[in-house]
Amino acid sequence: MTAAPVLSIRPATSADWNAIAALLAAANLPLDGAQEHLAHFIVGEHDGRIVAVAGLEVYGDAALLRSVVVDSALRGHGYGDQLQATLAQRAAAQGIHRLILLTTTAAAFFAKRGFRTMTRSDAPSAMQASREFQGACPASATVMQKDLLPVAVLGAGPVGLAAAAHLIERGMTPLIFEAGNTIAANLASYSHVRLFSPWQYNVDRAAKALLEQAGWQPPPADALPTAGELVQQYLQPLAALPAMAAALKLRHRVTAITRQGTDKVKTRGRGHAPFVIRAMTPDGERAFLASAVIDATGTWNQPNPLGADGLPALGEQAAREQVIYGMPDVLGAARARYAGRHVLVVGAGHSAAGTLLALAQLAAQAPQTRIAWAIRGTGFERIFGGGANDGLQARGELGTRLKALKESGRLELHTGLRIQAIEPHQGKLRIIGQAGSAAIDGIDEIIAATGARPDLSLARELRVRHDPWLESTDALAPLIDPNEHSCGTVRPHGHAELAHPEPRYYAVGAKSYGRAPNFLMTTGYEQVRSVVAALAGDVAAADDVQLALPETGVCNTRFVTGEPAGASCGIKPATAVASGCCGGPAPAETDACCALDVAAKAEGQAGCGCA
Repeated sequence: MTAAPVLSIRPATSADWNAIAALLAAANLPLDGAQEHLAHFIVGEHDGRIVAVAGLEVYGDAALLRSVVVDSALRGHGYGDQLQATLAQRAAAQGIHRLILLTTTAAAFFAKRGFRTMTRSDAPSAMQASREFQGACPASATVMQKDLLPVAVLGAGPVGLAAAAHLIERGMTPLIFEAGNTIAANLASYSHVRLFSPWQYNVDRAAKALLEQAGWQPPPADALPTAGELVQQYLQPLAALPAMAAALKLRHRVTAITRQGTDKVKTRGRGHAPFVIRAMTPDGERAFLASAVIDATGTWNQPNPLGADGLPALGEQAAREQVIYGMPDVLGAARARYAGRHVLVVGAGHSAAGTLLALAQLAAQAPQTRIAWAIRGTGFERIFGGGANDGLQARGELGTRLKALKESGRLELHTGLRIQAIEPHQGKLRIIGQAGSAAIDGIDEIIAATGARPDLSLARELRVRHDPWLESTDALAPLIDPNEHSCGTVRPHGHAELAHPEPRYYAVGAKSYGRAPNFLMTTGYEQVRSVVAALAGDVAAADDVQLALPETGVCNTRFVTGEPAGASCGIKPATAVASGCCGGPAPAETDACCALDVAAKAEGQAGCGCA
């Protein structure tokens, strides 16, 4: 196979004009205005002959890409892409933020190279007065633009790195900001925890493709990794890929986002102004420019307080040395802190369940360990989950094991406790509930597994619109409201539901859910696939959102009354959980008993009261 001729690319000079004009004329491209902008043209030479040309007309921080042509005898070797890449690099070095072009026949060609369709009126007014806009190109020509600035990705966790992978796949440049010293710092903080979602739900498609190109072998799809294994076996190799590593900025904590040269109030020109990312870095405070922002900062670092009214309980801050938020490694690094102590776990989610089960193991090894569990509600159906009916086996087993622990009598159980205050009492802590609740005395340590909330302060200077109580977008809130849904799944959603009034700003991942729980990584992966497609101008792909999530097996929030669950959760009303059952839908519509009861009786146990 004959090697492609080597193309030598250099800036054009006035002496090149005749050769340039001949190439343009041969390709039926307009000459009008080209010579006036020759200082921003480049040419490609082969054997001392000019065989390719491309040029720019500069209008402030935007430039019109024009006159891209390669000699017909040398086409098919990628020279046009070389010319465009060289021009883009030169333009970016000159402070140009976007390239705009007009085309009558090659819209599909340029779309594959990162250009997206735009309206003529969105081009700079000076550019609209150019000869190409005023008649050299027909009015029917498609107007397209490509951003030269990178897309800022905030957070180098699973969803943030997936967003970067999709950007790279589409020929776009990510700029990844991570506050921690390493990627996935939040996951690393609970590396001991085994996830209930298997590998098949934890690996993003675009990230997998990049890794496999480098020889990566995926783990077994049905195996359950720990958070640490997810980081070591997937995220660290992903972040080490050259394209990722070049984009990654560790120890860069983003403190604010705005638009260059404008504040929240100003409208004119806002949509085309670059984003400014303000960050604290090892070199001090710095500002970075970006064409779009994908905010995947999550919620882990903003835990919900212990106070029942959404604020820290009175005395919670004073007791901070005895309070840990999240999922401490009670069987490993934190064993000495909890062994032989009186430990209160507050919370009703999966984090609380996992921590309680770990503490039970610790108590078996250190018998002086006492475990107390406090929840605000009085029912356990949703906490214990769907058992064998859960689409994720490990998630179902977690609830079943927690139920067995609760019934074993090894827990001090406090239901209906809405914490108002924490006070020191005889060298320990006293937990005081709102009126009508008995105090809990003698607590040595508190583990607050109370969930988390997003940090909305980053986007204060952007035009964002959040649901009043969930703090997700308005469009997403009805799909995830825990007051209405408990299924663990949502209707497919993507860029349209995640969009804010601020163009090209998206919060994704756990942060997109606001204060709603039950977010799964695979949801975030489909979110960023759709968002990146939208940023690339591929509307069809952006709108084609496909999201199939494993349901919890508990699709009803009205367990006490036995009212039927909504059919939108994928379970017919006839299978709703009645108040006399122990949780989880019936295994068949004709069976009035719930799945957990059937499983218990199959093991020779009494079950939970179903006939």
